[in-house]
Amino acid sequence: MSTNAQTPEADSGGPNWKVFGIVALFGAGLVASGLLRYFHLRDEDPSALTGYATIIYVGLTILAAVLLRRSEVPMRRLGFGLAFKPARFLLLAAVGVGLIQLAGLMLEPFWESVFGGSRDLARFSDVAGTPVELLKLMALNWTIAAFGEELAFRIVLMRGVAFALGDSRKAFGVALIVQAVVFGLVHIYQGPAGIFGAAINGLIFGGLTLAARGSIWPAAIAHGSSNSIGIMQLYWAS
Repeated sequence: MSTNAQTPEADSGGPNWKVFGIVALFGAGLVASGLLRYFHLRDEDPSALTGYATIIYVGLTILAAVLLRRSEVPMRRLGFGLAFKPARFLLLAAVGVGLIQLAGLMLEPFWESVFGGSRDLARFSDVAGTPVELLKLMALNWTIAAFGEELAFRIVLMRGVAFALGDSRKAFGVALIVQAVVFGLVHIYQGPAGIFGAAINGLIFGGLTLAARGSIWPAAIAHGSSNSIGIMQLYWAS
């Protein structure tokens, strides 16, 4: 397989255990950062370390990206691709936003029935009716969340898992599921509904990335837009 390829092709061989080890540790580190955030929000007297969850997640992503590149994993400019295709990418992003909103509407009764409530978004409660907090949260949304999480999960993790398993179509299918599961677990602070909801969103974002031949632009735009809708709902809920 060419080192510039971004879509599933024929199997190029058996597992690459070195790359597998890198992505396994990276995935475990991401879940650990999610647990740190969980304890930071839920413990009455959390450890000082729990306040560094985001910094740890960013550092792990950079480290994993460097290690994977040194292992000759074709990541092609970390998912931004060589050219931005406005019509195609914006259309894919719009489809992604629509799917996320539809999934949320359809699954809300299920969350209520099974888990006794929807996602726990208490972490973002300060945004209600507060313009300054709204601007801060929007800034974090379009940087750390929209682009940072897409780089971490849909490029570094998903691309790494697919390469480790041989870059076949089956490998990309497994990678799509793995990154979605890890994405869900990282959102443990939102409760059971948050874990499952985030995992579903991860499948959608991963599918958009594969449809865009490895570019994260559609997924990042869909991610930021979907979050923005939720943030505005919280803001106007005051």
